[in-house]
Amino acid sequence: MDQKKFDQLVSTFQKSLDKDSNHLQMHSLAIKQSDDCFLYRFNQRSEPSDVRSLSKTIMALATGKVFELSREGSYPEFNLDTLILPIIEDFINLSNQDNLKYLNKIKVRHLLTHTVGYDQKLLMRGDIKDMDPFSYLDCLINYPIRYEPGQKHLYSNAGFYLLSAVLQHFLGEDLFAFIERELFKPLEIKNAKWIKYGNYLAGATRLWLQAEDLLKIGELLLNKGKYQGRQILSPSWIEEMITVQAYSSDFDTTVRKHLNYHAYGYGIWIGKENIFFASGTDGQYIVIVPDKKAIITTQATQRDSAPIKLIIDTIIEDYL
Repeated sequence: MDQKKFDQLVSTFQKSLDKDSNHLQMHSLAIKQSDDCFLYRFNQRSEPSDVRSLSKTIMALATGKVFELSREGSYPEFNLDTLILPIIEDFINLSNQDNLKYLNKIKVRHLLTHTVGYDQKLLMRGDIKDMDPFSYLDCLINYPIRYEPGQKHLYSNAGFYLLSAVLQHFLGEDLFAFIERELFKPLEIKNAKWIKYGNYLAGATRLWLQAEDLLKIGELLLNKGKYQGRQILSPSWIEEMITVQAYSSDFDTTVRKHLNYHAYGYGIWIGKENIFFASGTDGQYIVIVPDKKAIITTQATQRDSAPIKLIIDTIIEDYL
């Protein structure tokens, strides 16, 4: 990657149209490859963007930090096989007793992989617009669970909101304060804003970050938990995050060679062609291409994100 190629890509984004023949509503494009880094803000944008479901990847990173601190003795035992109900049972109102047989089996790993056992996508923005945010936790606890935990992968916001509540009660402190101290401060991420749904971080969404922040998270993922030469997270946790835990049944994996939603790890998508990526609605991406030592990030408010995906695929194929 060089400046000329990057400028060509910026121009491509500026000229591209969506399915309604509208120009793409891009916020930023950034590419880092080895020691070369390029960033462009469309329309001279300076404010942070809502990174939507990139939040899930950051929640997974934070969870890995809790695992690490637990192993070191800073907290009681907490790992992928930790059962969630004993942690939150004093803070919920369970009315659907049929759920109890499943709730007793749900582990942290199920929250991180969208395999709780629901048969509907839950806590999506359209579903919750008329609900009291303080009721979300009880809603999830009582919504009928149809499958054994771990049996069915269904991408949703539910598991990561449950994870937010579990982590906060396990840690015994505000989860955002923990994330700022243990993850954002070491990454030099400043002025992040994360909305709460009731008492807990939204978890799956509603996090505002700058383009530079996405590159820092990308560097952490690419370099196995290391940022600027400092080991912030365990390399083994990054390896676990990018190991296939469930194969996707909801997404078309044939249209794009590289940026396809082939499988899911812990809080992150895994493509067929040795890439992995965080993906958020309306065009938010952190794409890691290990073979090319490259990170690609985008921010946008683009309802039809297909053109963004195709351009990213082209970047991987022809520009790196």
